[in-house]
Order: sequence, then C-alpha cells, then structure tokens
Amino acid sequence: MVRSAGIALFVVCLSLSTLGCTGPTGPQGATGATGPTGPQGATGPAGPAGEAGPPGLSGLSADGGLIPVGCLSPCHGFYGVVAQYEGSTHYQVYLANVDTTTAQEWVTPGLPCGNCHAIDGIQQRVTGNVGTDADAGVVNLAYGELQYWDPTLHPPAANYATYAGTATVAQVYCTTCHDVTPQNDPHVTGVPWTPGSFPLYVSPDAGAIYIEKSPEAGVVVGTNAGFYGPGDTCMWCHRSRVDVTNYISADAGTAITSIYWGPHEGPQADVFTAQGGYEYGGQSYGTSTHQQELSCVDCHMPNVADNQNVPDHTFNPQLSVCVSCHAGATSFDVAGGESLTKAAMTDLERALNDQGWLTRSTAAPYAALTDPDGGGGQVGDGNWADDTPAPGHTLTAGQAGALYNYILIARGGAYGVHNPLYVQQLLYDSYVAVMDSPPPTFLTMRP
Repeated sequence: MVRSAGIALFVVCLSLSTLGCTGPTGPQGATGATGPTGPQGATGPAGPAGEAGPPGLSGLSADGGLIPVGCLSPCHGFYGVVAQYEGSTHYQVYLANVDTTTAQEWVTPGLPCGNCHAIDGIQQRVTGNVGTDADAGVVNLAYGELQYWDPTLHPPAANYATYAGTATVAQVYCTTCHDVTPQNDPHVTGVPWTPGSFPLYVSPDAGAIYIEKSPEAGVVVGTNAGFYGPGDTCMWCHRSRVDVTNYISADAGTAITSIYWGPHEGPQADVFTAQGGYEYGGQSYGTSTHQQELSCVDCHMPNVADNQNVPDHTFNPQLSVCVSCHAGATSFDVAGGESLTKAAMTDLERALNDQGWLTRSTAAPYAALTDPDGGGGQVGDGNWADDTPAPGHTLTAGQAGALYNYILIARGGAYGVHNPLYVQQLLYDSYVAVMDSPPPTFLTMRP
C-alpha cells in the first residue's frame, strides 16, 4: 500500500513537470578572476619595402632655420632653384658668418649694414623704412640710393642711411630679392608656385636705378644710371656705398682716415654702368656693348633647360652666354681683355704701393710686392681685392681718385669684363695721376 502511494505521487509530479512546473531561477554567481596573459607571439615576417620617395633637398626658411625636407619637394625645390642657390656666393657668405659677431653687426639697427645684409634689407628700403639724421632723408631711396645730405655733421656732408628693420638673420635669401606677399604666398593662397609668381624688388614705376655718385658737390641726389630690368634688383646692393663726388674734395686735400676708406665691397653697378668711377676733368669716358645691350641677369642668370628654363640661381657667370656674341670663346678672357686689365691693375698697384698708399693690415704700408720667381723688383701679386688704403695720408683729388678707382675696380671683380672700355680708361687716367706719365708696359695709350 505504501509502495503504490509512492508510485502515484511520482506520476503526479511527473505530470506537473511536463506542464512546466519548475522552481525559481537562482541568483547569478560571481565572475571569476581574469586568467594570466599568454606569452607574446613571434614577430611576423617584414612587409615589402614601400616605393622610394623623391630625393630631398636642404634649405633655409625665411628666418634662417632649416626647411623640413618634406617641404622642399615638390614645392620648395622650385625646379632646382634651392640647389642652385646653395652653390652661390650669397649662401656661402651666410654659412661663413652665421652666429658670428659679423652677422650680428649686419642686422644691428642704427648701422648701415642691414640695408643690404639683413634678410629684409631691400624690403625695408622699398617701403621707405631707413634711418637718417636729416629731415629731407634720402632723395632717391625708392630707386636704390642710400646716401643723403646731413646738415648735422660738421662740416655738413654726405651720410649713410641706416638699417631700421628688425630682422635677426644676416642673409641674402629668396625674400631679400623677391616680393612675397599674402596675395602670392602659396602657404596662404594654396596656389602652387610657378616661375614668375614672386616678382623682384625693382623701382616702383620700373624706373631707373640710382647709384650714389652725385653730379656736383654739396648735394646728394645720386646719378640716374638707367633701367636694367631685373638687373636693377642686383644693383640695389652691388654698389659703392659712398658718393665719390662728395667723398673726394676737389679743393682741400682728401684724408685717408682708415683701411675702410673708399668704395664698399661689391661695387659692380658703378663699373657696369660706366658712371661710378672718379673721372678726371678734360677726359671723356665711354662704355661697352655689355652695358648698352645686356643686364646682370643675362650673364649671371641664364635659363637652365634642365630646370624648366628657370634662371640659374648660382649667379655664376656663364661662358655659354658669351659665345652667343663672342663665337669660339673658350674663356672669359675674350680678345685678351682680362689679361690686359690684370696687367694694368698690377702696374697701378705697384705705383700706389711705391707711394705707401696700400696696406693689408692696420699697419701701413705693406712690404714691397716681390717677384715670386725671385728676380727682385715689385711686380704685384694679383690679390687686388685684398688691398686696402693705408691710413695717415692726405692726397690731392687726382691722387685720391686714383686710389678710389683702383679699389673700385679691384672690388668690382671680373677683371674689367663688366665694362672693358670704361675700366681701362679709368686705369690709364689713374696711373697718369699718380706717376705723371703713361703706364710703362701696358695700356701705354689711352683706349
């Protein structure tokens, strides 16, 4: 009886189970602790090398810092312009002087150096921002002139305009010569650079360039040297910084006060234009075909076929340009012109040194220029650009003019190529002024 009741109870429960008779779900158990991290898998094989990028270039930003390589190609390569510029004297001078006291002096406000040596020197002059001690200021500042008449000096005389900018970089760079504005700057416009995008700084109305030489003493208005297109930009700085008309006294003696007396380095404009030398009364002065038909950029910046015909920014003169007129020329000594100028320079150097008017140190004069072959005698050593005036002498106008012309031609470089006729006439007249006779061996007759 008991067994039968148990079976009945089992059957009832089974029936209820079939009908969903279950108990309530219990609470979820706690999550177990995280297991330890497994060992790192082995490094997989290296993927294939990516495609090589274009070759990088080095360069400088406007503030003198390095331009990141990624910026230089394709944009800042400028069809090879940056690489060309790195082969220029402008860039080499920057490298030689960066972080030196010389470079610091070149950008010091209140000194004249920054008008050419500061990275924004020409821009400051174009906008009229220079320092003077005279109310009238520089008469032809917008046309390149730097001298002005200063009545505060005693006696009143010509004076230098001073740098009034704020740049700290002493470098002739892209933006020194090219006018880069928000309207043509690719970083602002998003329009890629193309040749001609950055115009050069030239006179505001594409007018003449003025060199420092005034037509008469007592005024400082410079000389209208003509218009040379893009070459005007070069002439903003490649000039004598002194007004020779006011610099050499026609009446009283001219004192040689220091080794820095005379024209500044790089006065090519004064020579090329055939107007910047000290010219002797009673003589006429000519000019060459170079000045009549060419400009600075024709010989120093020909187009480079391999660089999309963009002008060469090494600024080195190219013999390939000469042969377009001087067929068959194999050097710059066309028709012996350079050789003749060198010989005449040696004659004049010897004459000036015999007078004790040259030096290469703070002491003067330097030792006799000896024959390198041991034959004795003074023959000159060919390092004309290293010669400086010996201070402590007071010279007549003609004597001072000869010393001035010698330094002008020596520092103007090119051995007379810039203007052969004008250079040779200056050398002849200068020798006669010192020695009262024609040169003994070269240029025995005035060209």
